This record gives sequence, C-alpha cells and structure tokens, in this order.
Amino acid sequence: MAQVRRKFSVLEAGSPRYVLARKKAIGKSIYLGVAVSYSSEGQFDWACSSYDGNEFVVHEDTFNASTTVTRADQLKQLNDNIIRTVHDYAASHNYRIQAVCVGCDDKTANVVAEHPKLKDPIREMCTRFWFDLDATPCIYTLRGLSLNEEAASAARKTYDWFTPQFPGNIPRIAVDPDTNEVLVDMDGHCHMADLKHFEETTDKPTWDKLLQLAEECRQRKLKILFFNSTPQGGGVALMRHATIRLMRLLGVDCRWFVAKPNPDVFVITKRKFHNVLQGVTDDEQYRLHQEDKQLWTEWCEQNFDNYWGDGKGVVDTADIIIMDDPQLCAIIPRIRKLNPAARIIYRSHIEVRSDLASLAGSMQHDLWDFLWSGFISHSDLFISHPVAGFIPPRVPHAKVALLPAATDELDGLNKKMTSADLEYYRRVFNRCAEDQGSPGISADRPYVIQIARFDPAKGIPDVVESYRNFRAQLAEKSIDNEQHPQLLICGHGSIDDPDGTVIYEQIIEMLAQPEYSPYAMDICVTRLPASDQLLCALLRNSFCALQLSHREGFEIKVTESLSKYKPVIAYRSGGIPLQIEDGKTGILIERGNTQGVADALTRLYLDNSYYQEFVNELRTKEQDTKRQEYFTPFQSVNWLYLATQLAYKGNGNTVVAKAQPAAQDIEGTYMGNGEVRDWKATYVREFWQNCVV
Repeated sequence: MAQVRRKFSVLEAGSPRYVLARKKAIGKSIYLGVAVSYSSEGQFDWACSSYDGNEFVVHEDTFNASTTVTRADQLKQLNDNIIRTVHDYAASHNYRIQAVCVGCDDKTANVVAEHPKLKDPIREMCTRFWFDLDATPCIYTLRGLSLNEEAASAARKTYDWFTPQFPGNIPRIAVDPDTNEVLVDMDGHCHMADLKHFEETTDKPTWDKLLQLAEECRQRKLKILFFNSTPQGGGVALMRHATIRLMRLLGVDCRWFVAKPNPDVFVITKRKFHNVLQGVTDDEQYRLHQEDKQLWTEWCEQNFDNYWGDGKGVVDTADIIIMDDPQLCAIIPRIRKLNPAARIIYRSHIEVRSDLASLAGSMQHDLWDFLWSGFISHSDLFISHPVAGFIPPRVPHAKVALLPAATDELDGLNKKMTSADLEYYRRVFNRCAEDQGSPGISADRPYVIQIARFDPAKGIPDVVESYRNFRAQLAEKSIDNEQHPQLLICGHGSIDDPDGTVIYEQIIEMLAQPEYSPYAMDICVTRLPASDQLLCALLRNSFCALQLSHREGFEIKVTESLSKYKPVIAYRSGGIPLQIEDGKTGILIERGNTQGVADALTRLYLDNSYYQEFVNELRTKEQDTKRQEYFTPFQSVNWLYLATQLAYKGNGNTVVAKAQPAAQDIEGTYMGNGEVRDWKATYVREFWQNCVV
C-alpha cells in the first residue's frame, strides 16, 4: 500500500472554522521547521512541521521541478511551492508564523557542497520568509531518521530560540560565555537579507566603494572590534546588529563585544555619566565620587581580564577597536598596553554639553576631566555626531571626525509590511497596552506617536502637554471627540538604563492630574517588549511623529519616521536639525514651546493639502538619496574607510607601527602610512567621497 502523506489543511473561505479563526483577537503564533531532501534529478521531497508549543502539525510533499532548467532554478521553483503552501495554510487558519528554520539532510548538504551556487536559492527561501511572510528565518543542517523528524526538530529548536510568551519577538540575543561576544543573528544562522537587497537600497558609487573597501579588508585580513555595554536596547545596539550583519555578508572580520551587566555600575554610567554629560540633571547627588570611580574602573578592568585580555584571542589580535560611548572606556589604556599596534577609535553617540564641561567646578567639567585624562585621550581618533557643540573641551579638532547615526532599511524596524501585518501588530500592541492598564489603538482613528526610551532627556512630559493643547484647539473648532487623534508614547527598555521605570511612572502619575485626566483614555503609554516589527508597524500606521527631546545626539527614530514618509515635529535639539528640513520634511520648534508643537499638530491635521506637501516631498528621489547617508551600507563605508586608513597590517608598515607616538603627544591622528592627519572635525564621508588627504 502506498504511503499516505499528511498535508496542511486549508480552510475554505466563508466556512464556519474560517470565520471562527478570524474572530481571534490575535492570530495564534506558530513556529515552522522545513526540511528538504534532493531525491533525484528535478525531484525534491520536503516536509514542514508547524509547532505552537503544544503540538505538531505536519505537511509532507514531493515537488517535481522542471528538468529543463538548472538545479538553482529548480530550487527557486521549490521555494515558490513551499512559500505558497505555508502562506495558504497560515492565512486560512489566521496563524502567525513567527519564525522558521530551513534545513536539509546530509545528502542534500553534500549536493550543495559540490555545487556552491545552490546556496543562493536556499538563502533566497529564507529572505522570502522574512520579506514576504514577516517570519524570522534560520538555516541549519538537520539530523533525523526521516524528513518529518528533521522538520519537527527544527520547529522545536526555532520555538526555543525565541520568546514565545509574547507575539512578534526577535530571537533571543546570544552572547558567547567565554568572550562576551554578541553572536548576532544567532551567530549567523538567522538569514534575513542578501547583499543584493542592500545593493538595491544603495546608490552605485557608494555600493562600489563598499565592495572595494571590503575587498581590501579581506586581502589585508583586518580584524575590527566594537565594544559597548549592552547587546540590546537603544540605538547603539541596533546599529551594531545591522553593521555586523552586513559585514558578515561582505566577508569582513568584524566582531562585537559587550560587558557582563552590573546594575550598580549601570546606575553610575546612566545617571552619573550619560545624564550628567547631557546636562539633563544639575542635582549634586549625581556628582561622581571616588567610590563611583573605583567601582566602575574595577568593573571595566574585570571584564577586560576575564573576557578580552592577554591570551583570549580578542584584543591581542585586533587591528581596529571602536569604543562606543564612555561605559567601557576604562579599558582603553589596557588595550594600548596589551596591543600597541591596535588603532583605537572612540565613538561618542550622545549630546555632550561642551559649554558645561568647560566650566571649572561643574559636574560636567569634573566628569569629563576624569574620563578624558585617564582613558579617552589614549584613543587615536574621536568620532562625534556632526554638531560642533558636541565636541567636549580638551579634544583637539585635529583628532575629531564627524559621523551621524544610522539605521537599517532591511531589518524589522524599517522593512515594508502588508496591511495584514500592520493590523496584526496593532492588535499585539493593544494586548501589551491592556496588560499595562493603558488604552489601546482604535482601528478607525489616527494617532500621533513618539517612540523613545523612557528617559529624562526625551521630553515625554512635553509630549503630553503638547497633546493637551492640541486637543483643546480641536475642541475649540467644534470637532467631535471621536475624530480627535490619539497619542502613543512607547518604546523599548535597556538593561543599562535604570531611569526607564522612574520616567514611565512619572508619566502615569502625570496623566492622573486634573488638567490631563480628560484625555488619559486617548493617551497610550506603553513599555514594549523587544519586537522591532512592532515599532515599525506602529510608526507606519501613524499620522505623524513627534521627537521632543531636550537633549539628543542624532535621533534614529527621526530617520526612521522620515523614511516611512511621516512628517516629524521636533525640537531644535542636538543633531535633530541636521535630519529635518524645516517646512519640507518636518517642523522644527524651539525647545520647550509646547504651544508651538500643538499649533503644528493642528495645522497638519486640519489642512490636508499642507500635510500632503510634506508627504510628497519625503517621497522624492532627492530625499531618498539624502537619507542614504543614515543607512547601514553608507555607514559601513565610513567604518571600513577608517579601518583601511588607520590599520598597519597589510601595508608592510612594521617600521611605521614601531614608530607610533603616544596618542596624547600629537595633534591629529597617526595614520597607517606614518603620516599625521588633521581631521579638522570633518565628516568622514568627505575623505572617501572627495579623496581628501
């Protein structure tokens, strides 16, 4: 008797079960395993296992591809068949595919090994799961007695890699226990995009330069390391995930390391470093004391000795080391001692109040003097956001280059979504809001949004006050309350930020005050779990975005809003005026002018032609070209340019390396060819675009 193969059921539209499935508040999350076996010329056996944490549902099939095309094209035909089958199954049952593991057995793996070009369609299947079905894809070689067993094992592994208690989560962040290296995308097993996808979002001159510099790094075998305090939460971590992802595709040896978390130290680095340097507090209780210095320094040195020091194969073999912000800068002298040939770049991401840091006796002055004199001055190059006031005193401009922050067009924060995706994440948000006692988003009302960490510098009380004034103006114009836009205030947390809960609770208390309570049921204040797509969907569905930061470096969320063609109303704070063309792509308001914000909101909402002028401008080719500077490929060109210029390795520069002067002894940067460069606080792009020497 022929073997009976199990198939996914597809509910008929309009059937009772189909209608019932659509009544779910949120589609049930499922995790898939796909196993493929190449059986004979043009024939593929494949199995897919769907797992929801309780039971498996199995689909088995044989696909006969055209025998007149190449094996690679046969696999592409198989991709179409698998994607279509899985989509129809999930859509009819109203299931949500959160992640999928794609794999093959040893026999198929051997075929792929013999024909390396076959890897491309396998990777393409993964990218289609990501872009077409919004499912995070992984690739593994599978083991099992049958395809069904392999598929079930893959589905179970996928379920374990994620955090299933909340829909829409990204994979658990993996960190190597021996070196604290961040194993981005499950150490490369998650495959969401190929080089061709990045190329499609980048102009040709920039892309050609990226490939040229990547080739040089590979030829010279340069090793680039990033260091910061946390692998998740905040803009720095987001940029590093994206950078490592692209560098891996380019074949560049680029790695990222983080510290072992210590909550007591994070109170120091957030409240006594970050907040003080930004000038958001003048409370003397946050002045740095000797015991703070000792605790922080010992923590940095312990991390260095335990994970990255002599014999660990990390710092001692590095060519370029980039230190993100001051949290770990106490290891810079240790790096210099262990590996004198390593070139050290300090990257400042925050708005440093250089005016306050210049005042003798101020908290900012004493803190910066401590950080610069003992640690950061040992760096070869200081990278600042492109705002003159962000460069602290005592940092010579000859040693300063400028670099804006970046985001990634292809990750969960920015990729395109279907209307079904947007509705799904709206419901996910409402569940999260309900769990926190906050109102949700109405399906038939517009909303204004500010996405930011709950941080004292983000101006969240001003957002609430601006909204109150906006609602009052709409009421004066006799516009029905049901037509008034809602307000969303939301964002992720970060393990190195102890202020999040404090600020969140302050806003909740603020909404209970008499002047705000009439609007409280239209203000959604929610701390969200780690789900990039959730933030992306909320921003894409919004009417417009706010960014009322009192202190800001270079706000990634402004770039992300503009790239989704959302006008942004923002304060003239930090680097934000460099991101927004006032009156064209957004509206800039003086810091603290909440009435001005309300006036801008009212005009955008009531004057549709005025609103559409912003949207039309944001959609122009000119604006798309300008925004490229703030995306991962362009940013990666900057980093690779710096690496190839600064590194000694690969140029026969042993003599030059031995002659390297102490960083503190020269005005400028000692380059890999032995010259001293005066950077003149110039954009890094000016050097590689215009061949400045």
